[in-house]
Amino acid sequence: MKKILVASSALVAVGFAGAAQASEPISLSVGGYMEQWAGVASQDNAYESYNAFQSDTEVHFAGSTTLDNGIEVGAKIELEGEEAAGAQVDEQYLYVNGGFGQVKLGAEDGPQTDMLTVAPSTGPVNAQDGDLGNWVNLSDANITANIYGYSDAKKVTYYTPVLGGFRAGLSYTDDDTSEHNDKATAGDARYAVGVEYIGDFDAVSVKVSGMAEGDGDDGRNYHVGANVGFGAFTVGGSYGAANSEYLDGADNATNGDAFGFDFGVGYAMDAATVTLTYFYGEDEAGSATTEDTLSNLHLGLSYTLGAGVTWKSSVFMFDNERDATGGTDNDGYGAVTGLALSF
Repeated sequence: MKKILVASSALVAVGFAGAAQASEPISLSVGGYMEQWAGVASQDNAYESYNAFQSDTEVHFAGSTTLDNGIEVGAKIELEGEEAAGAQVDEQYLYVNGGFGQVKLGAEDGPQTDMLTVAPSTGPVNAQDGDLGNWVNLSDANITANIYGYSDAKKVTYYTPVLGGFRAGLSYTDDDTSEHNDKATAGDARYAVGVEYIGDFDAVSVKVSGMAEGDGDDGRNYHVGANVGFGAFTVGGSYGAANSEYLDGADNATNGDAFGFDFGVGYAMDAATVTLTYFYGEDEAGSATTEDTLSNLHLGLSYTLGAGVTWKSSVFMFDNERDATGGTDNDGYGAVTGLALSF
């Protein structure tokens, strides 16, 4: 890995060689988003109802400059609008773009998320993003969090140029607990690779991607997905899995394998998009006969009211069986609506 890092550093250094000092200084622009939601949910009597009002806000600072040799150098900082586990900054990284592709260095997702393809889904409570647990009581976040979401720990990432619709990405994370800790030693080193293809054929669009991540020992995680669009319709699905060794590194107490899949269909007409998505996942507790399961059927609506203003709504049904973690099973339904602002 040290040889790879040295080679990457040399590649960037060669690109910088001969660059003049006449490039424009970097000025940061401000962007981000704010989402405000109101909703209700019905679940089993053993569990209390959650807050009917929820929000998610981030302010993004970004800026770049282009050197005289054509290489772009930039930075991005994502500031949480709400305190999250004592950490105010979400992602922060710099990037270098050129004919050789792109290099990123800092706390960000890497190819595991940048190249992720999941079933069509819109609305505030998407089937795959883990937000369902904000509205109802779920037994195990690992069912979705370790299949569709990955660490923002500090890493180096390289993306190839796009060739014929294909792109590949590689990343190395020295310690997966290092997002807000420069001296982290408690986590695992992680290696990840991702590939994707995006293409259009007359009236048909295609996106296919796959990724795999490991810790250098026995921990493994992978995900594959595809979407096909034709006319106003998009159909697609994905499958992801992680073994117990990988999840142990993420402090998973159940010591079991996890997997999940989704499929869905979307229809877009003018400013409106409607999706119907189904997700199913399992997290075992060391035995295929003892697992928590989660199924979720989600109907989502997104309607653009104006530039940067979108009304989104979700109606969902879920069933959470709890063999692995014990406790009472939970099932129910809910509805959420609100506005998403981008700026």
